Amino acid sequence: MKQTILAISLLISLNSWSQTKPKVDFTTANASIKFDIAEHMVAGDVTYQFTVNEATDSIKIDAKNMMIQGVKLNGQTPKYHYDKKQIAFTQGFKEGENTVTISYKTNPKQALYYVGSGTDLQIWTQGQGKYTSHWLPSFDDYNEKVVFNTKITFESGYDVISNGTLDGKTVSGKQTTWSYKMTKPMSSYLMMMAIGKFEKKIEKSASGITIENYIRPVDASKYTTTYQHTKKMFDFLETQTGFSYPWQIYRNIPVEDFMYGGMENTTSTIFNSDYVVDNIGVNDRDYVNVNAHEMAHQWFGNLVTAKSNKDHWLQEGFATYYALLAEREVYGVDDFYWKLYEMAELITKDAKENKNTAVYSEKATTTTYYQKGAWMLFYLSSQIGEANFNTVVKNYLNKYAFKNASTQDFLNEVTAVVPNFNVDNYKQNWLENKGFNTKDALFLIENSPLVKSYFEVLALQEKGFEVKKDQLLKLLKDPNTFTDTKREIIFQLHNVPYDQAKEFYQTVVQSNDLKVRQALVQVVSEIPTDFMEDYKKFLNDNSYITREIVLKNLWLQDVAGRTDLLDKTATWKGFNDYNLRITWLMFALATENYKNDKKAHWYSELENFAYNKYNSNIRTNAINALWYLNKYDSNTLPHLVNALVHHNSRFQKFGRDAIVRLSEKKEFKDHFKKLIPYLPQDEHDALKKLMEEI
Repeated sequence: MKQTILAISLLISLNSWSQTKPKVDFTTANASIKFDIAEHMVAGDVTYQFTVNEATDSIKIDAKNMMIQGVKLNGQTPKYHYDKKQIAFTQGFKEGENTVTISYKTNPKQALYYVGSGTDLQIWTQGQGKYTSHWLPSFDDYNEKVVFNTKITFESGYDVISNGTLDGKTVSGKQTTWSYKMTKPMSSYLMMMAIGKFEKKIEKSASGITIENYIRPVDASKYTTTYQHTKKMFDFLETQTGFSYPWQIYRNIPVEDFMYGGMENTTSTIFNSDYVVDNIGVNDRDYVNVNAHEMAHQWFGNLVTAKSNKDHWLQEGFATYYALLAEREVYGVDDFYWKLYEMAELITKDAKENKNTAVYSEKATTTTYYQKGAWMLFYLSSQIGEANFNTVVKNYLNKYAFKNASTQDFLNEVTAVVPNFNVDNYKQNWLENKGFNTKDALFLIENSPLVKSYFEVLALQEKGFEVKKDQLLKLLKDPNTFTDTKREIIFQLHNVPYDQAKEFYQTVVQSNDLKVRQALVQVVSEIPTDFMEDYKKFLNDNSYITREIVLKNLWLQDVAGRTDLLDKTATWKGFNDYNLRITWLMFALATENYKNDKKAHWYSELENFAYNKYNSNIRTNAINALWYLNKYDSNTLPHLVNALVHHNSRFQKFGRDAIVRLSEKKEFKDHFKKLIPYLPQDEHDALKKLMEEI
C-alpha cells in the first residue's frame, strides 16, 4: 500500500511539473559589449543557452531597433524574422538543449544613457519601464529568468560595473575588459551597467556578504553621511525576511541625472546622486529610505518577481514596507508609526484625486503600489500577528525563490499559516478597494505617543490663537515634545501677528532643533522689523533648505543689508544641484553697484550651469535664475531646445512648456523656427515637431 501511494504521489508530482514548465526555457546568457563613444554606439554579441521542452512554432527574443550583424542557431545560420522589435525563429532549433548567438549594433534611444563628458562621463542603464532590450537582445517578459554573465570592454581608467561578482579584468592596449558572473537567474529588466570614475569602500555583512559602496572622487568626503546605516539595514533585512541574501554581492552606485530615486538592479543598485550629501545636506535629505527600499527589492522583486502587472504591489509594496521596518530598526518605533501616518495622508489624498487606486490592479498610481501596498502589509501584519506574518513571508520567499509569484500565491501562504484569517475579505476590502479605509488604518497607529501628541495639537487648528496659546507654548518649550508635533505648533502661527507670537519666535531661536527652526523660516514670509537680527541667525543653520529660504527673504526684504549678506554667503554651494551658489549668483547680479567689475564673470558662470555638461536639476535652476534677471534672455533658448531631447522627462517638460509659453510672442516663435536648420538631428526633429503643434 505504501509503495502504491508513493507511486501515485510521484506520478501526480511529475504531471504537475510537466504542466507548469515552459515550452521554451532560456537558462544562461553570455554577453560581450563594446562602445563607440563618439557615435554613442553599442556593439555586442550575446549567446543564450535554452531548452525546448515541447514542440513550438517559434522562438522570440526582444531586440529594439537594432542592426543585427549575424545570428547562429546551434552553429548554423538560420532563417529568422526581425521587425525591429523581436527576432523570431521558426526553424533551426530542436527539442532539448540549444544555443543561439546574436551579434548586433545599436544606438539606444532609451534604457542606456550617456551623461557628462570627458573625465566626468558616466554611462548607466535603466531597465524597468524602459526595457533592457534596447541595448541587449533579451526578454521584456519578466517571467523569463536567465543567469546573465557579462563582459564589457571600455577605456582603461574608468570603473565598469555590472551584475554579479567581478570574475576578472584583462587589459589590451588602452582598453580594459571587465568580466562579471552570476550564478542565479533573474529577469532581464534587472540587467545593468554603470561606467564612470569612482572610489569604493567595502563593508562586510554579518553573514559575510561583501557590500561595495561607490562614490565619485570629488564626493569622497560625503561617503559617511551618504552611506550611513547601510550595513545595519542589510543585516536586519536578512534576519527579518528569514531568507539569506540570495545573491553573491551587493553594491550601491550613485549616478548623475538618474530619473528616479534608485533602481534595484540585481546585486547592483543605481541611485540618484542627489542623495550624495555632506554633513549639512544630510539634515535635509538622505539616502537611508531609498537605500533600504532598493536593498529590500533584492528579495522582493529580484528573488521573487511579480507574475503580472496586477501583482506589481508584491514588489513595490513589500520593498516600501520592509524599508519602513529597516528604518524602525535604525530610528525607533515612533518614527515608524509617524511615517505610516504620513503615508496614510498621502494615500487618502491620492484616492480622492485619481481613478485607479486599487493595489491589486494594472496601471494604478505610484502611491498605490508603493505606499498603499506597504499599508496593506502593515494591516495584514496587525491582523494575523507579526510572528505569523514573518512566517508567511519566509515561506513565500522559500517557495518562489528565483521564480515568479502572483497575489493569490502570496495569499495562499497566508491561509497556510493562518487558516482562520478571512483572505477573501482582505482581498476585497483592502487589495481591490479603490478607496482607503482611513478610519480603520488610523486606529492602528493612533496610540503611538508621537501620532497621539500630533493629533492633539492638530485638533487645536481651528481654535482661536488666544484660546490655545498657553497650551501650545508649553508644549513648544517642553523638551519631551516630539519634533513633528512642534512643527505643527509653528505652522499654526501662520497669520498670527508677531507681537502675539513673539515668545514662540524667541523659543525657536533659542532651540537647536533644525526641523523646528526650519518650520518657523517657512512660516515667516514677511520678516518683522524687531525680529530681523534674530532672523539673520538662521543663515548659520546646518540646513541648505533653511539657508536658501533665509537668503532669499533677507535679500528681498533687507535692501540695506544686501552687500553684507552677499559677502557672508559668497562661498556657499549647497546641494549637488548648486542651489545656494546659483541663488547667490542671481542676487549678486541683481544687486546694484555690488562688485560690478565681477558681474560679467558671474553671468558667464551662471549661464555655464545651463549647459548639458551639468545635470538637469542644475540646468533648471540656472535657467530659472537667468529668467529672474531677464525673463526673455535669449541665451536660454538653445538650452530649452536641448531639453526637448533630454532623457529626464521632467526636464523635457520644462523645456517644452517654456518654448510653448515663449512662442506666444511672435518674435520668439520666429526665432525658434530659424534655429531648426542649424540644430543637431535629434534637436532638429524635436523642435520642428513642436513648432508644428503650436
